Amino acid sequence: MNIVGRYLFITILGTTAMVLAVLLSLGGFIELVGQLDDIGVGGYGLVNAIGWVLMQLPAVLFQLLPIGALLGSLLGLGMLASRSELIVLRAAGMSPTRIARAVLVTGVVFAVIGGLVGEFVAPPLERFARQYRAVVKFGQAGASTGESTWIRDGNMLLNVQPPTDEHPAGGVYVFRLASANALAAAGRAEVLRQAAGNQWLLDNYVESVFTPTAVETTSAGQSLALSGLNPDLLDLTVVRTDSMTSKALWRYIKYLKRNGLATRNYEVSFWSRFASMVAVPFMCVLAVPFVLGSLRGTGTGARMVVGIGIGLAWFLVSRTLADGGAVWELDPVLIAWLPTALLAVAAFWMVKRSR
Repeated sequence: MNIVGRYLFITILGTTAMVLAVLLSLGGFIELVGQLDDIGVGGYGLVNAIGWVLMQLPAVLFQLLPIGALLGSLLGLGMLASRSELIVLRAAGMSPTRIARAVLVTGVVFAVIGGLVGEFVAPPLERFARQYRAVVKFGQAGASTGESTWIRDGNMLLNVQPPTDEHPAGGVYVFRLASANALAAAGRAEVLRQAAGNQWLLDNYVESVFTPTAVETTSAGQSLALSGLNPDLLDLTVVRTDSMTSKALWRYIKYLKRNGLATRNYEVSFWSRFASMVAVPFMCVLAVPFVLGSLRGTGTGARMVVGIGIGLAWFLVSRTLADGGAVWELDPVLIAWLPTALLAVAAFWMVKRSR
């Protein structure tokens, strides 16, 4: 990276950090408001809610990085334009394409950092945050051993195993107690999922019922409905894409395919992770033609409005494709990558037209 590239990188890094700090503050406040109803349940207090919010911030950062990079690039390059520094660079022979190339390198650095956060920091913190909240709210009703999660509600004990190479979906062990010192039944299911009407289903459930004279084994190949369990505790057992690494999510997708189960939503989530990070450099590049063109002489407010508008448009297109893909039967890879591909084409086309 040459001197000009480093200067652009430092400038955009500073403005992007400022934008992300504001966005994270807003996102954290929204998360905290969402926890107000839980404050006072069991031992869950304000300090615990703040801890929950702090553990959610890496996931929020991962989600907001594309729009944060766009706003930061608009502000950083706009600041250089207002000080006539971009004019000096143009007079020195730097074309819009060369400026865009330098900004693209900056965006790649942001994408790598965001990808590392989204892959290695956000998923484990998100899992721990949910377990932490359940333990504080319900005391001994839920506890984590680090290898699995134990949940108790009434006479039922559930042990939730994390995904492994042998069992990509993890597993759920169910123990029904006849009394404090007697086990009535023990069973295992491959997946615990939530169906319509807040009903919880155990897929491929096999149970052994202990009677005074024998052990009777029953199975429900499709599902077995569970009722009377606390939904907040059962929420820990749901397979959540945002609490899984890309490797674990891909193993889970292959597991679903082997068993003939639907994978569309999980595939969209998997490819969208990479597409959103690839979109970060193009978001940065998109700021170049605006600053060199129509927004050259405008203020910070106008640049913020344009950046927010572009970010919202990209987000809405992504969500529309993701939600409508099942209806239109679109390929998950196409659904995930199409918004980023359109963004890249628009960014380079606008750079080429810049003067």
